Amino acid sequence: MVFPTRGSEGCFGQRSGVGSRSQARLGRLSSREKELAGRGLGVPSRRFFSTRRCPLNIIPITDPLDSRLSPYRDLKRQAADRGDGYFIAEGRMVVQRLLASDYPTVSILAEPKRFDWLAGRVAAETPVYAVSAALIRAVVGFDFHRGLLACGRRIPFTPAAGLFSPRPTHHSLPSEVALAAIAISDRENLGSLIRTAAALGIDRIAIDRRTIDPLCRRVLRVSMGAALQIRWHDLADPLAWLSQNQRGGDWTTVAMTLAEDSIPLYEVGRITAATTRPTMIVLGNEGDGLPLDLQAACTVRASIPMSPTIDSLNVSVAGAIAIYELLRSN
Repeated sequence: MVFPTRGSEGCFGQRSGVGSRSQARLGRLSSREKELAGRGLGVPSRRFFSTRRCPLNIIPITDPLDSRLSPYRDLKRQAADRGDGYFIAEGRMVVQRLLASDYPTVSILAEPKRFDWLAGRVAAETPVYAVSAALIRAVVGFDFHRGLLACGRRIPFTPAAGLFSPRPTHHSLPSEVALAAIAISDRENLGSLIRTAAALGIDRIAIDRRTIDPLCRRVLRVSMGAALQIRWHDLADPLAWLSQNQRGGDWTTVAMTLAEDSIPLYEVGRITAATTRPTMIVLGNEGDGLPLDLQAACTVRASIPMSPTIDSLNVSVAGAIAIYELLRSN
């Protein structure tokens, strides 16, 4: 059933208990309204049910074992891979990015205090499961205080071969920079890298199948939902793609490495600025870096000059420096 949301007042009373004034109001409610109140969601005001703008498809749930809550169950135990076709966004910022993205929103799990914020942002047909804070904690499996989660449906990543296709004019400028992530395994590292890339204007990332899922809950949270605005490319065979690029010369590929015979990053800027080809920064695993065969298949190998007392940088920090330097140079 679709219920409209209120204006500036809360959609439901915030207390689950029913006081004397609420009891008097209960006598004037319909059976459906009384049902909502009886399920611990408080007593809705008459204005709540009389306003017809910005309807929400509110479905009260009190049973933590309800099958409709399955996507939200035991979130910390869910595998961080791309196998089930769905992902979870948590908190208002990430949910907002989901609702504004091309990814379909399957359902929303929310405490009543979040209904006003959801009004006008959620399609009328999207189910909004109204639950208590205690029920959210019981379902997700940890102490969750944000009062809002959403389930999104995945969109298949574009095959990396599409990066060789002709690009629209506004994406064919010499300043275009993209990323390739190879075997990055830490959720925080990938989330931070995505957030920085998006902040600096990067909108496409090629990702191999050993890299952690960029839409897993933790990566989405660390990236503040920026992963939902990235155009993802499936780099199924990184070596084959880089080798084909060597032959065709579509991209200037920059392998980030610690190798002593690499060139300083600031010199790479001069190379990329002298070409009309877009640039792809290729980043490897946090511990092992890029395999040597992938480095050899790139246009150039580059390193970030550092103090001799430090042997390496976090991959998200190295990626941020590389993006900034190459964008600045171009």
